[in-house]
Amino acid sequence: MPHIDKGQSLVSVCMDLALDPSAAFDVVVKELADALARSGIDFAAGPNGHVREHGFEVGRVISWKPGEQILMQWRPADWLPEEVTEIELLFEKRDGGTRVTLKHRGWNRLIKEPDELAGWFAGEVAAPILRVLAPGGFGDWVTDRRARRPSGSQARSIYRDPLFHYPNFRVILAELALTQDDHLLEVGFGGGALLKQALQCGCRAAAIDHSPDMVRLAQEVNRDAVAESRLQVRQASADQLPFPDATFTCAIMTGVLGFLPDPLAAFREIRRVLRHDGRFVALGSDPRLKGTPGAPEPMASRLRFYEDGELERLARDAGFEEARVVQRELGQFAREAGVPQQCLALFDGATGFLLARKR
Repeated sequence: MPHIDKGQSLVSVCMDLALDPSAAFDVVVKELADALARSGIDFAAGPNGHVREHGFEVGRVISWKPGEQILMQWRPADWLPEEVTEIELLFEKRDGGTRVTLKHRGWNRLIKEPDELAGWFAGEVAAPILRVLAPGGFGDWVTDRRARRPSGSQARSIYRDPLFHYPNFRVILAELALTQDDHLLEVGFGGGALLKQALQCGCRAAAIDHSPDMVRLAQEVNRDAVAESRLQVRQASADQLPFPDATFTCAIMTGVLGFLPDPLAAFREIRRVLRHDGRFVALGSDPRLKGTPGAPEPMASRLRFYEDGELERLARDAGFEEARVVQRELGQFAREAGVPQQCLALFDGATGFLLARKR
């Protein structure tokens, strides 16, 4: 639990994990580096590691003991670079698991007034912890971790072989009927499983996703195609595609639409990079899925759902000259993909797919 020790101006937070110290150390270091990177802070891990923010060296590793401890000199004020505090991460074996503790010592030299220190602690330490433990913050984290920006070992395992997505993939590939002459774009590729299937026809492809974990996974899953320069995998945003106009013959999107903060901008970008007569196929975000295993909570509350007519209007507003939603039965595709018998009922009924074309 977080606390401040008045005498030492010590701030600490700890958590018990059901991992051995070595595994806990590796996971925490990787997750910490990824989380800091999302905030624009570079954590170079290792015995000679450092932490930099906008070029300023915030932290320098002075002790690196895998499975036990990381100790860093820390400079929290770039306007007072001579002021050095101490950050320590401890990994202690406890009851078959590990207690991970983060400690920061020396705040009394930077915030000397007790009421100011209390204000900093309440507003910048305690409140953010409570916020992420409340339903809104925790639900956002779960949604990002599992679906909106997948990350972590569980997400990598699921998206490497997304069995329950394969029926949708089969519909999309059937609608596109790709040939070796096609140049495919996928927006929001997850672990790259659909790309792997699409590339079997001999086409070329490029793909973007905003999750660093998924970028690394897709490159691994499709390493041969990447090495052969048949596939380009990049980290980018759907509303700012890093490709020239009229690059691709076709584009696909699955499991992404409902999470897009600006779907119109994303659709316009997709149309921009398509050639004349380019095809676009997207799995819709059907309101009938809300609250089902296809769109459970907390993701359902953070998804935008589209009726067929809304989806068609969205494509036309983005400039697609042709746009229609077709309903496709997934049951047979689910059986062909090897979905377990007890789960086939999840694929009963039709699912909507947007088919659009740039003329």
